[in-house]
Amino acid sequence: MKKLSLTVGLILIGIVSMNAQNDKQQKAETPDYRYNWNFTDIYPNFDTWAKDLELIKLDIPKFLEYKGKLGESAEKMLEFFEFSEKVNKTAERLYVYVSLQKDVDGKNPMYSNKEQELQTVFIQMGMNTGWISPELATVPSEKVYKWMETNPRLAVYKHDMESFYRLQEHILPEATQNIITQFSSALDATSRIYTSLSIADIEYQKVKLSTGEELIASPANANKVFTSNQNQDDRKRMGDATRVPFLKAKNTFADIYLGMLQNRWASAKLQGYKSCLERVLASNNIPKDVYTNLLKVASENSQPLQKYYELRKKALKLEKYYGSDNSVELVDFNKTYKWEEAVGVVKEALKPMGEDYGKLLQTAFQGGWIDVHEKPGKRTGAYNMSVYGLHPYILMNWDETRDNVFTLAHELGHAMHGLMANSNQPMVYSGSATVVAEVASTFNENMLLDYMLAKSTDPKEKVALLVQAIDNITGTFYRQAQFAEFEYKVHEMIEQDQPINAETFAQIYNESDIQYNGTMIERAEDGKYTWSRVPHFFNYSFYVYNYAVSFSSSSSLYEQVAKAKDKKSAQIALDKYLTLLKSGSNDYPVTLLQKAGVDLTTKEPFLAVTRRMEMLVNQLEKELKAIGKI
Repeated sequence: MKKLSLTVGLILIGIVSMNAQNDKQQKAETPDYRYNWNFTDIYPNFDTWAKDLELIKLDIPKFLEYKGKLGESAEKMLEFFEFSEKVNKTAERLYVYVSLQKDVDGKNPMYSNKEQELQTVFIQMGMNTGWISPELATVPSEKVYKWMETNPRLAVYKHDMESFYRLQEHILPEATQNIITQFSSALDATSRIYTSLSIADIEYQKVKLSTGEELIASPANANKVFTSNQNQDDRKRMGDATRVPFLKAKNTFADIYLGMLQNRWASAKLQGYKSCLERVLASNNIPKDVYTNLLKVASENSQPLQKYYELRKKALKLEKYYGSDNSVELVDFNKTYKWEEAVGVVKEALKPMGEDYGKLLQTAFQGGWIDVHEKPGKRTGAYNMSVYGLHPYILMNWDETRDNVFTLAHELGHAMHGLMANSNQPMVYSGSATVVAEVASTFNENMLLDYMLAKSTDPKEKVALLVQAIDNITGTFYRQAQFAEFEYKVHEMIEQDQPINAETFAQIYNESDIQYNGTMIERAEDGKYTWSRVPHFFNYSFYVYNYAVSFSSSSSLYEQVAKAKDKKSAQIALDKYLTLLKSGSNDYPVTLLQKAGVDLTTKEPFLAVTRRMEMLVNQLEKELKAIGKI
């Protein structure tokens, strides 16, 4: 069953994905909760945490007490579902309490030890719950739905059970699933090999810059040069150097990915799917048209993107334009924002969301919800973690930049989405599918951008804001669609038993790159092998499209609110959007978005992004002319 039986798997995935996400261990003095997380909202201390850990250890064997009994009666099935939710709620809090503290004090080994304790418990839980899906599949759906007619508490799980029975034909027998589990470590070896080759064992070259300074061509150093070094030759040297390790190992990367593709196709066939893409989309009942419409619209409407590169070339006064020129600033504008100032800006920008949203937003700043500042041992970046029955936890590393102001608005979007879903849905529907997950965050970014553009009187600031917005569309929509097209084509080749090697991958990637980004950009011959630098190809299957689709949905919804013909129409559109946030996952994501006013089975949501891109690029052209840059 999607939510109940797979929650253990999600927790285990969470441990892996959050291992890299490193609040400070509580000191004797009370922390300043204006800027730090309050962990006592989860547990008062680790002694209380440990008591819950012991309780969950006692609960794990109880899963087996239900084996063979799920079809006995409505009461027994409901008892099991509610027992599972109780255990999962405790498991979530146990994990979050440790994970969050590790993320702000990664140097403290205690948190890693506690995390390992949890992992052992969760693995045991997984071993005691593997029987659930196969057994549920033996209980006739008609029987379950009849029970739900007279049992309102059981009826809460109707959509979840409908989703389960929809995929019933793809559920493997318990014995087969146990065999796959036994081989899972070996089958995952290709992913571990890719990680070792691309991270642990990679050797970056040294680059000598025009200043005489030598830098290792690591991702962090390269990004610094790309964004701030005004010497084009330096940027190009760094760009060339970053490709070398991947060019040297091009055949190895190709063989790793080929093995993964073959593994995915074998798994899809074993489960009765016609393609790897069908297998991925089926879990959330997403029509294939959503995927193909994205690719078609993005590839056929890349003119605004290519015009943007032309504008950059003119503004930077370059004779030739390379990919390494994509990130350098067009204007010298370095306005900084103190935390309290940024909070005020975001609050004002989001006022049109309404009074109820504003009250929820205000609670986020009352203390204990946001870990604001950088500190030793704290993980980098930003994220939001919503906890059912509690409040969200937002991690920031405040550096006073404009980008961080947008990041704050983004993460608050996630937080408000989580709060609204949690307060309006039972735990089983409190989360959201990936296709919907980024809607609220990017909606907030659009609101903030338009607010800041309207308030700005500095032409350079307007250029900087426009570039940031355009780069966001470039990275979240066009680039992800380009990656999704590459995935689509190579998976199709595997499914049709066509031979693939390093040159095949490079050719497909290069053709797609030209289609999206145009011919103006100068390309090195070895640039076509850089597909292997995209970790999502190796670590996930058909995942990158989620970013572009979610972003498209957000753009369409924002357009309906911001560009409505009158206030009444705008309010109707906003109410539908807020209903989406309150709905969690109580229906399929495409259906939820349709109710909100976005039909992903059509091209319109994706065209909304290309229209906004065109509008922003044209506005950038106007502002660049106004300041004499072109």
